[in-house]
Amino acid sequence: MAGRGQAMASDRQRPMKITAEYGKLTPVMDDNRLFMVGVIHRDKEGPALLRNWVEQIDPDVITLELSRYGVQLRMDRGKEFRARIHKVLRGLEADGVFPNEEAVSMLLAYLAIPYEFEVAARYAGPRGIPLHLVDMDFFSYVKLQKIEELLSEENIRRMACQDTLSDEGKEKVMARLVFEKGLKIAPYDDEMYVRDKYITGRIRLLMEDHSNKKFLHVCGWQHLQDPANLYGPLNPAKVFFYDKTLCL
Repeated sequence: MAGRGQAMASDRQRPMKITAEYGKLTPVMDDNRLFMVGVIHRDKEGPALLRNWVEQIDPDVITLELSRYGVQLRMDRGKEFRARIHKVLRGLEADGVFPNEEAVSMLLAYLAIPYEFEVAARYAGPRGIPLHLVDMDFFSYVKLQKIEELLSEENIRRMACQDTLSDEGKEKVMARLVFEKGLKIAPYDDEMYVRDKYITGRIRLLMEDHSNKKFLHVCGWQHLQDPANLYGPLNPAKVFFYDKTLCL
């Protein structure tokens, strides 16, 4: 522990710099205590990309833009949800209908425990690092009340057979336009504002409780834009997880 503490102290004594493929990121100086890593939710490459950033940043505390309600529901009922989907898929195949694999993958990913939680938990657990889910339960509760309707046999059949460009693909294109071209095209609505206001309040309190500790906040990449400057007073260093290097 002493060696790690000495290394962290040494890191904080010298300036740090972010070199980014997609540009326009906050320079990391020695007074930054908060790192924000923006991710694409349900991205197939997400686990490996996020794991790399967590290891490079080496945080003392991790916060996630996830709600406890949403994660717990997936833990409690995920197996049931998957069984329901696979039962319908078997029925489709028996009828000679072969579903769109990408559409099925998207549906299963929506119901899975988010990879952000799994990556953070695997990193934090063995090291005794605090891990906090800091998003609001309210919005997750409202959205997930529709889960039974979403997973009706009729809806599963419809969703499994539709042609689609994955949200992951759409978001990669949008993120490139935002970070490379500076275009203001990414959605940021009233709900995101309310959630970010709540989340920044939670993080601020945690930073007061864990003075002089390095924080990592993992969130959807749209939150890096922060048009209301809610994160600004926390002086975050921001990076989109498809960027290649963070030089510490």
